[in-house]
Amino acid sequence: MNSLFRIRRSPSIFVFPLHMGGSNATSLELAAIFTPPYNAARYGISLTSSPRQADVVLLVGSFTPKMAGPVLDLLASLPDDVKLLQVGSDSTAAAPFARSYTAFGPLQPGVAAGAAEEEGKGFFLPPGKTITAYIAGAPPDPEVIIEAILDACR
Repeated sequence: MNSLFRIRRSPSIFVFPLHMGGSNATSLELAAIFTPPYNAARYGISLTSSPRQADVVLLVGSFTPKMAGPVLDLLASLPDDVKLLQVGSDSTAAAPFARSYTAFGPLQPGVAAGAAEEEGKGFFLPPGKTITAYIAGAPPDPEVIIEAILDACR
């Protein structure tokens, strides 16, 4: 049954962009991958409105205090086979907001969530979740985003 499910889903990659705060520069580049010059649909990449149906979750923007609870709850509820991609330098390094009170820093893979909260250096991902790829750039080019999505799902 699982093999039939994988075969049925294999032609399409469903992407859910999770906006965590920060500037919208990366969001604009993410929207550009679905415009005619880049046309991500020809590679089978399409947006979904539900993170539970997504094959890839794109973590966009710096991790802000207002979004901490909803983001961590959503990531904890995702199935284990969902790929997580951090997109842009504001998501991967909290730049240019790294020293600001408005950003926690990047989501970090690792130990328990309490350790990061005590140090004030960001939050750790829920247990069992890892970042599949980091897409650098401020903002990254649409071609790079498409390539990273395809590489993560191979």
